[in-house]
Amino acid sequence: MKNSSQIINIIQYKPQYKRILQHKCVQKLKSVMLPTIQKSIKYGYIKESKLHFVISSTLNKYDKDNIINTIKMILNGNMIEKNENLVECIDAHITDVIVKVDHRPLYEFKPYTTNADKLTYFEQASGEIKVEISDLKLRKLAQDIQNIIKERH
Repeated sequence: MKNSSQIINIIQYKPQYKRILQHKCVQKLKSVMLPTIQKSIKYGYIKESKLHFVISSTLNKYDKDNIINTIKMILNGNMIEKNENLVECIDAHITDVIVKVDHRPLYEFKPYTTNADKLTYFEQASGEIKVEISDLKLRKLAQDIQNIIKERH
């Protein structure tokens, strides 16, 4: 039985699924950038053999030029053929790199989490109670609980 990543790796080289390879290529090229630049890249895509990156407005013109020059250097050099991580980009045939600026702010969704599962409470009971139960099994159980409470107090 094959898992999903094996199935995707098999079908990605078929012509009707070329978008999978293009998406992987864009993600790999994005991972080559500096971490600060990676955070400000919103998304990227390949259209008509041109690589388009959309960045947030926090970057200046020099960062924009840096992105373009870095990607062109990678695509034109021998780095793609030697690097195993950039295998998806060999057949991409990217001729130009276009960087667009989007002035809408980046919104990061952070779900509300609590540490309720990590909270621990110290035992506050002392275990000094009288056990007056006529049933022997219940009395034994209550005395066992009382002994545990006394040990932890």
